[in-house]
Amino acid sequence: MQKAVKLSSADKLVNIAKGFQARKVTIKGPSTGKAEVHEFQHDLYVALTGRAIVQVGKLIGEIEKIAEGEFRSNSIEMSEQFEMQTGDILLIPAGLAHRVIINESYQQWVFKLDYEH
Repeated sequence: MQKAVKLSSADKLVNIAKGFQARKVTIKGPSTGKAEVHEFQHDLYVALTGRAIVQVGKLIGEIEKIAEGEFRSNSIEMSEQFEMQTGDILLIPAGLAHRVIINESYQQWVFKLDYEH
């Protein structure tokens, strides 16, 4: 039998279904997160409140492997920048580095979708 899944504000990623995770994130600014890249997952951001800048591009500098297929760095070679505000949705494909910059307070849902390669 299929089961419904209700989400509110999870502290960690919640497995919704095979290959699909979700997390509600609140970030108090000012904050410039580390740049990261996921080789095996797409990120889908849905802005709930506040504003943020999301930079995408390529990791540069000292790159740290934090898990299988997951890398972080303090630096990014930016190719594009997006301003996120309430209601905006941004898909970040697997393999594309990204970083979120917050000036004040910002809240979003983050959905992680497995990348089939």
